[in-house]
Amino acid sequence: MDDLYCTCHRLRKAMRRTTRLYDHALASAGLTVTQFSLLAALAKSPDMTRPNLAALMDMDASTLSRALGPLARRGLIVGAQPRPRGRAAASGLRLSARGTRLFNEAVPRWQVAQRAVHVALGGPQTRDLHDLLDTLPADSGDAAEPGGRGSAANKDLTVDTA
Repeated sequence: MDDLYCTCHRLRKAMRRTTRLYDHALASAGLTVTQFSLLAALAKSPDMTRPNLAALMDMDASTLSRALGPLARRGLIVGAQPRPRGRAAASGLRLSARGTRLFNEAVPRWQVAQRAVHVALGGPQTRDLHDLLDTLPADSGDAAEPGGRGSAANKDLTVDTA
């Protein structure tokens, strides 16, 4: 297959590799990188509401609920149970004492993965990558449509099949 110079393909491929690296590092703590990220967000901002956590994590409500379920069942977070008829609880989410201990235990494992990724990406350049990724639009909107918000940046893209 010719290289279509597809940024999405490269980002998704890199994300799968990166996720495997972090998941492997966190496996001995019994966490995935997504679970670790949720615990980290709650450690930093206790009593965060579901909508605020979903926005921070850039997840829709159902994806967030599915991600929180295993953490709640393990007793790592408090306030994650939905109200009857699927309405989210108004109370904030927070780490339980057990969740705080596990999170603190997992941080050094996460740091090992973090260092490995930073080394692979060239160390100081990783901050530039973070800043660049943070500039991506949060919604799909019409960024890729002709005349859409992203059209000025997209007009110079070429497909290199050579």
